[in-house]
Amino acid sequence: MHILTTTSASLDDLAEPVDLRQTPADVVALSFTDSDLAGLAAAWKADADRLPSMRLAALRDLRHPMSVDLWIDSVARHARVVLVRILGGYDWWRYGCDQL
Repeated sequence: MHILTTTSASLDDLAEPVDLRQTPADVVALSFTDSDLAGLAAAWKADADRLPSMRLAALRDLRHPMSVDLWIDSVARHARVVLVRILGGYDWWRYGCDQL
């Protein structure tokens, strides 16, 4: 016997607002993959004295529109460069793309 589900929810439906509490930087980078962020962090750390300040954030932490708005207002708005790598295209982070 199978039990039929009566409701469904996506992961985005379950997301709650999060404030990453990051400070502004010259360069900010966002990605869904930890390996992207780890690679950027390692490259920056190797020559940090000569490079501009940098902040990294995982897009999985910015799924809720309020989280996106908080992050843009406190970090991205002050950056000289914003790098976003979205695997899967625009629809995977539509609200964030629209706001940036």
